[in-house]
Amino acid sequence: MRTNPNVIVAIKRCKVDTDREYRAAILRELRIMSTGHINLIKMREVALWRDEVWMAMDLMRCSVFSVLCKRGIPEEYVVYIARETLKGLTYLHDKGFIHRDVKCENLLLGKNGEVKLADFGLAARNDRVNRDRLGTSKWMAPEVIRELPYDNRVDMWSLGITIIEMMDRVPPHYLIKDEEELFTVILSEPSPTFTYSYPTMYMRGLVAWLLDEDRRTRPGAKDVLMVSDRLLYIT
Repeated sequence: MRTNPNVIVAIKRCKVDTDREYRAAILRELRIMSTGHINLIKMREVALWRDEVWMAMDLMRCSVFSVLCKRGIPEEYVVYIARETLKGLTYLHDKGFIHRDVKCENLLLGKNGEVKLADFGLAARNDRVNRDRLGTSKWMAPEVIRELPYDNRVDMWSLGITIIEMMDRVPPHYLIKDEEELFTVILSEPSPTFTYSYPTMYMRGLVAWLLDEDRRTRPGAKDVLMVSDRLLYIT
């Protein structure tokens, strides 16, 4: 690697597997991190060493999840984090990708308040038929659970769950451990909302919009970004 020795980076190592899909996933992740968008974790160097791919990436201060382990996040900061995430998702979607694993663990914070979306290992192209049940169970959109064809609006559902997670400190249904029971609850009950926090009516409306069970009327990242600009002004 030729990374500047004065720059501290994070290193991710992946085994080079013979599986074609696994290799394609690594290449997608490298391609996304090489774009250089300010709200996506940046790839600085990549090297092949024996049977491993070594990726040198931006070193961030912590994840949003690690903050939640200590304290809740006030609504005005939740709006800011959501807006920065939406900027990254808008760019990602415009480039033809779906993230498929938006959650607090994959939102990283820098020492100067930067917000970057990370972990593109489950990313997929949006120009193909996607119906694989991939992601993290509690953040999955209904169409993903049902294994129906889906598009990049599954990321909007996951962002809605992530906003609830930031304010409640836990995602909806966090006490349910059995995956099949969880899926039954998600598919049979109304879209989740806040349980342990008291957001404004504007935040409740935003999350209800993101958690539209009908993906055809669920908004895209650009639409939500415009609304979140107004929400930031209100809060």
